[in-house]
Amino acid sequence: MVLFVVGTVDYLTNPLFKSVEVHREMNSKFSLGVENVVLLRVTNRSRYQLKVRLKDDFPDEFLFEQVVHDCDVSPMHHTDISYRLTPLRRGIYRFVDIHLRCQGILGLVIRQRRVPAATEIKVYPNLQAVRQYELLVKRGMLHQIGLKNSRRFGEGTEMERLREYFPDDDFRRIDWNATARQQKPIVREFETERSQDVVIMLDTGRLMASPILLDATTLPSAEVISQKAMLKLDYAINTTLMTAYVSTLKGDKVGLIAFADTVHQYLAPKPGKKQFLTMLETIYALPVHSVEPDFEAAFKYLASKQRKRALIILFTDILDRDSAEGIAAYVSQLSKHHLVACVTLTDSGIVELAEQKSTDSKSVYEKAIAERLLQEKHATLEILRRRGVITIDVPAHQLTMAVVNKYLELKAKSKI
Repeated sequence: MVLFVVGTVDYLTNPLFKSVEVHREMNSKFSLGVENVVLLRVTNRSRYQLKVRLKDDFPDEFLFEQVVHDCDVSPMHHTDISYRLTPLRRGIYRFVDIHLRCQGILGLVIRQRRVPAATEIKVYPNLQAVRQYELLVKRGMLHQIGLKNSRRFGEGTEMERLREYFPDDDFRRIDWNATARQQKPIVREFETERSQDVVIMLDTGRLMASPILLDATTLPSAEVISQKAMLKLDYAINTTLMTAYVSTLKGDKVGLIAFADTVHQYLAPKPGKKQFLTMLETIYALPVHSVEPDFEAAFKYLASKQRKRALIILFTDILDRDSAEGIAAYVSQLSKHHLVACVTLTDSGIVELAEQKSTDSKSVYEKAIAERLLQEKHATLEILRRRGVITIDVPAHQLTMAVVNKYLELKAKSKI
C-alpha cells in the first residue's frame, strides 16, 4: 500500500507535462545523399535533475544513425541533442511529433508525453557541397575536396590582376602605368575567357532509375539497395548543381536540357546567381521516366536552340554498343560546333564481381557476366571517344569532382 501511494505521488508530481519543453531546430532545406543535422532542445524549468528519453518522428525514408536519445537535464537549464538524417530521394517530407519519457522525482514511475511538432522540409540536390565549395574558395583550400586549380594565368583574354614582374614574364604584359605608380615592374595577368556557354543535358529515362549504394564496398542484396541507395539520376543531379554553381562563379552562362522520350525541361544559358537558383528549383522536382530516352529528339532540340559554341555535358547511362553508335551519330554533328562530354557512372557492384575470386560454379558464372558487361561498356565508351567525345566514367562518390575538374581543365585550356 505504501509503495502504491509513493508511486502515485511520484506519478502526479512528475514535471514532464508542466516543466519540460522540447522543440526541434533544423534547416528547412535538406541536402540529398548527405547527412543533415537535426537538433532537439530539451528545457527543464523544474527544480529537479531530470532523465529524459526522446524519440523524434522523422520521415521513414531517411537513413538514420539513432532513433532513441537519452539525456540528463539540470534544473532550470536546457540540453541539446543532435542527430543526423540522410535523405535518398528529392521531394517534400514531413516530420511529425516528438515523444518524451521522463522518470518521476523519486525514480519510481515513468510518464510519456507527445509534443506536436509537425513541419515539412524539402530535400534539394546537395546544397551542402555548394556551401562547402564557397567557403573553401574564400580560404583558397579547394584541394581539400579534390578540386584542382586549373586556372592558367597569362594565357587568356581577360585581365585578372596585376602583380610584380618576374624574369621569365613576357615584356608585352608589363603595365607601364602601374609600373610608374609603384616604382617597380608590374605585369598584367590574364584569365581564361568568361561568358562562355555550358549546357547540361540530363537523361531522365529508364536506365537512370537504377539504384547505386551511397558507399558500395560489397555487392548488396536487393533489400539493402532499396534502403541505402540513390538513383543514378540523383547522383547526376547533385553533380549538375555543383557544376552549374562553379560555372556561374567563373562567369559562364549555364543552361539545362532534361529529356527522356521528349524534352521535358529547357533553360537557355544565362549567367549569374539568379540562373543558378532557377536551375536549382527546376532540377529539384525533376522526375525519372520509365521510358527509353530519345537522343535524336534531344540533340535536334539542342541544335535548334544552341547556336553559340558551348560545352555540352551529357549525363546518361549507355547500355550497349547500339546505344553508343546512335549517340555518336548525333554527337558527331554537334561536335562540329560544340565540345561534347558524355558522363556515365561506374557500377561498383559489377566491378567487384569482376574482380572477385571464383570459388564455385555460381561465382564463376557471375564473374564471367560482370567481365563481359565491363568489356561491353569499355567498347561503347571507346566508340564515343573515336568520334571526338570526351568521356567520364567514374564511381558515384567521385562523380562531382571528376566533372567539375574536367570543366575547369577544359576552360583553362581554352577548349570551350
